[in-house]
Amino acid sequence: MRIGIDARLLQGDFTGDRTYWRGLIRGLSRLKSEDEFVLYTYPNMSAAPPSETAGLPTRDTPAMCWRTWSLWAFPRALDKDRVDVAHVQYSIPPFAPCPVISSVHDISFRTRAQYYRFKDKFLLHRGFSYAAKHAAKILAISLYTKSEIVNVYGVAPERVEVVYSGVDEQFRPLDRAESRDLVRRKYAIASPFVVTVGLTPERKNVQRLIQAFAQSKEELRSDHKLVLVGRPGGDEGKFTGLAESLGISEDMIITGYVPSEDLPSLYNAADLCVYPSVYEGFGLPAAEAMACGVPVITGDRSSLPEVVGDAGITVDPYQTEAFAEAIARVLSSESLRAELSAKGPAQAAKFSWDTMARQVVDVYHRVGG
Repeated sequence: MRIGIDARLLQGDFTGDRTYWRGLIRGLSRLKSEDEFVLYTYPNMSAAPPSETAGLPTRDTPAMCWRTWSLWAFPRALDKDRVDVAHVQYSIPPFAPCPVISSVHDISFRTRAQYYRFKDKFLLHRGFSYAAKHAAKILAISLYTKSEIVNVYGVAPERVEVVYSGVDEQFRPLDRAESRDLVRRKYAIASPFVVTVGLTPERKNVQRLIQAFAQSKEELRSDHKLVLVGRPGGDEGKFTGLAESLGISEDMIITGYVPSEDLPSLYNAADLCVYPSVYEGFGLPAAEAMACGVPVITGDRSSLPEVVGDAGITVDPYQTEAFAEAIARVLSSESLRAELSAKGPAQAAKFSWDTMARQVVDVYHRVGG
């Protein structure tokens, strides 16, 4: 069977979506399968590094722009190559010559529309509305995402399959002294510290975390720093201004974008990871931190309780005091940190790219057969 994969999301910096496709493609490349996987790319963008395509064949598919690529160039290439099944994200091409599977991380553009500009949420909703009716299968990355797709778009439950994302093998317990040395040299972060990854203010709940950290610091009288990992964009002033007003401006560090190869060291060097998001389709940073054996505190909404299980602490993400109390409890209890550190890797091991790839190939065969 020949499977065509829209691989444009490999062509740029990695975010959650790109990490998903990179992990899937690596998992597919490791399968002992007679199937042929072809990655379709857009030559107007920078080429995906060979390490990300994992040795699978790529096919540059020219087009006038991003949207005409999806509407015309990609379907024509699928037809010319006699592809049996195509795999895309969210929107499916209306003129595809074969069954199309759509991967969906979340539908926040519909259920949390306040996070989006009007144009973006309109286009995402319009594209997925078509996919909800015409995709051969929809792959949801959590039970929570499946339930939202079924309830909001009226998709029959049997058309939506849950295939969890994976956690890269690089996320594992490392030597803490070496990890701390790396983050000190490369990012000027001295231990001890609390880390969070992802800086969208409303959805990632960063401002409430800053307030909670300030409260916990006052209670503990600790010398911990708060490390914010990610691109703050135009919101950096909000974070720094809030920290200054709370008297912790010297205790907060914003790293900016961190390449994926440095994240394991940042997690391993931390005493605690707090992921205060109010909405996630999966919540990959929480799983990555657990895989590194770092205690995790996160929100008790959306998919996050599903991901952390009993290996992390979940609190109401809208209650600053709840986060502050949880932070203080973990940082003040060596036994609790040890318990969470021991449980984390076992919970994270449930999320494997190889397992995901096998499940996705099973869907390919059922759809393309």
